[in-house]
Amino acid sequence: MNPQPLLSLDDLLFILPKLLENLPVTLGITLASLLLGLALGLLAAVLQFSRWSLLGWLAKAYTDVLRGAPLALLILLFFFGGKLILSAAGLPALLISDTTFAILSISVGISPYFAEMMRSAWHAVDVGQKEAIRSLNIPWHIGMAHIIFPQGLIIAIPNFGNLLINLVKMTSLVNIIGIVDIFGRAQKISQNSYGAKQVAAFVSVILIYWLLNIIIFYLTTRIEKKYQYLLE
Repeated sequence: MNPQPLLSLDDLLFILPKLLENLPVTLGITLASLLLGLALGLLAAVLQFSRWSLLGWLAKAYTDVLRGAPLALLILLFFFGGKLILSAAGLPALLISDTTFAILSISVGISPYFAEMMRSAWHAVDVGQKEAIRSLNIPWHIGMAHIIFPQGLIIAIPNFGNLLINLVKMTSLVNIIGIVDIFGRAQKISQNSYGAKQVAAFVSVILIYWLLNIIIFYLTTRIEKKYQYLLE
């Protein structure tokens, strides 16, 4: 009797469609976390340029502290801490969904990296642009919004692509609070088969993440090339 192979094409073809059924969960959490994380990161980056030293210090402390916090810990903190806060306020624990807690925690976890990405990109803008703003007496907020900010966005695109790829992979941690994304579905398939399809299930997850990474890299590269002329 031949032993069952660890990995077979038949297993991959059987598992991949099942994982794709949970792909909307992964993409939905990624998109929501991206938008909220960008908003928080942009605010933290802008405040670091503030003329109010206290605001700048608070923004820097925010990024420094959260960059050292493991994402899994943040997810558990938001999940259990949020449930405790709702309970203490006399509100039903299900008032906020588990998915919402996951999005909030991932957004907070990724926001310091977006903040540092934008801060470094703005610093990389040609110093002549900043001198022109000062020499022409252009108000700081107008110069930032119409000159420095757009150029910084173009400079930040490669780093943004890398952060987005990492963000997609970060969503795999949501299964620790019971949310079934593609990784969580792979675990269930492995458990239901008593580990017989474990290798195939996890290789299938890697293939899906790899495909998503290729798409992200392609789109960010196209955008960077399209708007590169703004830096010339």
